[in-house]
Formats: sequence, structure tokens, C-alpha cells
Amino acid sequence: MRNKGKYLILFTAFLCIELISGTVDCDISGSDKLANEKNYFIPSAQILMANSLIALSNNYIFDQDYSKISFKSIEKNLKGEWEWDADNFEVNQIGHPFQGSVYFSAARNNGHSYLPSGAFTAAGSLQWEYFMETEKPAVNDFVTTTMGGSMLGEMINRISYKILDDSARGAERLVRESSVFIINPSMGVNRIINGQITRVSQRNKYYNIPFKMQISTSKNIIDRIISENLDMGNVDSISTGPFANYNLRIVYGDPYTAERCFDYFLLFTGFSFDEDIIGNVSARALLWKRNVNITEKAHNAIGIFQNFDYISSPEYSVGANSLGFEFMARTKSKRNWFLSSEYQAGLIIMGAATTEYYVDIERDYNLGPGAYLKIIMSLSKPDFAELTLNLNRFWIRTVSGADGIESIGLGSIEMKKSIYKNFSIGVSYNFYDREGYYNDHPDVSMFYNEIKAIAYYKLI
Repeated sequence: MRNKGKYLILFTAFLCIELISGTVDCDISGSDKLANEKNYFIPSAQILMANSLIALSNNYIFDQDYSKISFKSIEKNLKGEWEWDADNFEVNQIGHPFQGSVYFSAARNNGHSYLPSGAFTAAGSLQWEYFMETEKPAVNDFVTTTMGGSMLGEMINRISYKILDDSARGAERLVRESSVFIINPSMGVNRIINGQITRVSQRNKYYNIPFKMQISTSKNIIDRIISENLDMGNVDSISTGPFANYNLRIVYGDPYTAERCFDYFLLFTGFSFDEDIIGNVSARALLWKRNVNITEKAHNAIGIFQNFDYISSPEYSVGANSLGFEFMARTKSKRNWFLSSEYQAGLIIMGAATTEYYVDIERDYNLGPGAYLKIIMSLSKPDFAELTLNLNRFWIRTVSGADGIESIGLGSIEMKKSIYKNFSIGVSYNFYDREGYYNDHPDVSMFYNEIKAIAYYKLI
């Protein structure tokens, strides 16, 4: 594909970062600095070590051809042009962002704020692309590693701080430190290096940010799939839906009271293991906010948000790294009912969407930029009941793959009722629709909908 398209996406990504760099403040509220002093050598060494360990594993354990690096392959990468990576959807859309989160945490836990840590993430990605693979550097890998990795890294870092308690001792301390080491290896290593893993002290002030964690499990009651120009064969529709049956929902902070970048984020992960693995990771994080109107019963605000979406199912997958503008409003009634509305629209810097018309080695999906729309409306009364409408629409313009436009919609209407203490039950109607408009192939369409019964448990 022409280099203009590749470098246009790179330029757009960096432009968006530059536009927000002067307005965002991402230090953790209540603490001007992280525990460690600013250091450049340690995170650089840790990123190099992480890349080396992954490369060695790919070479000697998994025997991957692309890991057989040499001075010739490095020279070829440095002199050659960038390309579009042909790895499978899971590797490129969730593997690279998670790898990027390791780079990010290495810098974040050595005294650097959000944007400089993002620069370390970009440097780690460039090192990997040029020196750790025989394949040419890939523009989509760089964007997803840097954008997705920085976002996931910041969220994982903050979740880790909520798990940690430097005042804890004994078995509780062991469980907390071990949990953090699993989800955030960079932080775990740094806590060992600087002795924090065993040091007893008071809990830090940034624990004051509200934090909610909920798990849920669901069961399909009714489901149906309709398609056009798609051969579904005898596939069971239960296995084709993109909605997972086991979910973890984390809410960090409150978008209306948040003052700094990432003082509010929502992270939703889900899995299903029936016949095929379904994996969902959706996240939204506040980068900047300005209050528009605040009264005793109403609060209106505008903000800039960063989003990460990864939806992988046997029949269809979509991923997006995006930035957008949001208007949000919340009102409170005399009987303590809350009505909330959030409307967000913006640009997809790098998107991926499955297609039937493009196969390159392991890759069966289109890549390109696009646009999106997100709407969330809810009516709720704390510890009583909640009704939520959630709509998402993605438009992805192919830059690499089958030329055309993918239009993907995901939505749900969910009713939830508290039963006893932390237990709740509910029911949801979920739908997924897809329209593929191609220049050189027949258009395709798919519509899937289902009704689920859900059980919830609030951990925190």
C-alpha cells in the first residue's frame, strides 16, 4: 500500500497527542509525583530487557521465523519502507497494546508522567519494529502499541495502586504484591528493585479516588443471526455473537468530579469459553474536562476522551484506538434517582475489522482510520435498580485490505435490580450489526441479537 497512507496515519496520531499535550494533567490526584525519583536509564534498560526476553522466547521456545534476527535483518529494516503487519487479529489488536503497557509502566514507575511515559512506549515499539523482528516495521503495530499501550498502561498502573497497601503485612501483603506483579510486571520489578515490596509505611493519598469492581455471568435465553452474502454454514449462533458470558467491570473515579487526566476511566473485559473463545476489552478514559453548568440537581460538562476497543469472536472482530469529544449531563431527582446521558464522537486513529475478502498469511481483517459514535444513557437509584442504554457505531475506511468501508454497530439495553447486599440480577437485550461496503467485492451484512439473563456481584 502507498506510503502516503501509512505516514498520514502516523502524522495524525502524533498530531492528536500534540494537541492534547498542553492541556492534560495526568499526575495521580493527591500526589504530585510517583514514589520513585525520575530516572531515564532504568526504564530504558527494562524496555530493552522486556523486548529481548520476548524475542528470545519467540525464537527458542516458539520457533517463529520472524524472530530469527541478524545484522542483515536489522540493516534491511532500517533502510526499508514501513508496511502493514500480517499477524493475526489477537496479536496485533491486544498483544501489542499489552506489550506497550509494559513499556509504559517501566517509565511511569520511574518518575515520569503520562506523556513522557508515552514517549518511552513509542521508543520501545520502534526498537521492537526495527531490531527484534525480521519483518519490516509496521505502521499499525506502532500505532496500536503506542496509543493502546499508553492507555492500558496508565489504567493498569492506577488499578495496581488501588490493590497495593504499603501498610499491610503478612499474607495480605503477599497476596496484594503478587497480584500486582501478575497484572503489572514492570511495577512489580521496580518495587523489588527499590525495596518497596517489603517496606511498611502509610497508605498513599491517591487511594481516595472512588473505585468500583463488579463481576457478572450471563446465559443466553434467545438469540438469532441474520446475514447476507455470508456463508454461515451450520454454525451455532450462540458461538457467533460478540458478547461474552463472563465479565469484569471496573469504574475508576467519577467523570463529573474528576479534575485530572485519567482520574476517571471505565474498563470492561469479558470472556466466553463455550465452543470458541470470545474476548472483549473496552475502555474509555477522561483526558480533559470542563464544567458547563453545575446546580444543586444538575451537572453538565464537556470533555476529551481516549478509547480502546477490542472485540474478538469466531465470526467477526473489530478493534479501534480512538480520540473523541463528549458532552455529558447528569440530573438528580428528589427521590435520589439519577438520569445520566453521555454523547461522544471522534476519530479512529487505527481501526481493524474482519473481512471475507482479504487474507495475508494470518491476517483476515482490514486496517485503516475512521470515525465513531458512542451514546450511554442510564436511569439509576444507588443500591436499588438501574436501566442502561449503550450504543456504539464504528466506521473504518480501508487503507490496507479489501478496499471499502466497514460500518459496525454494538448496542445493549440492560435492566439491573439489587437483590441482597452485593448481589444483583438483570436481563439485557444485545445486538450487533455489520455492513461492509466494498469497491471490488459484493457488499455483506450481518445482524445478531440476543437476550441474556445476568447475575452480578460487586467486589468493591
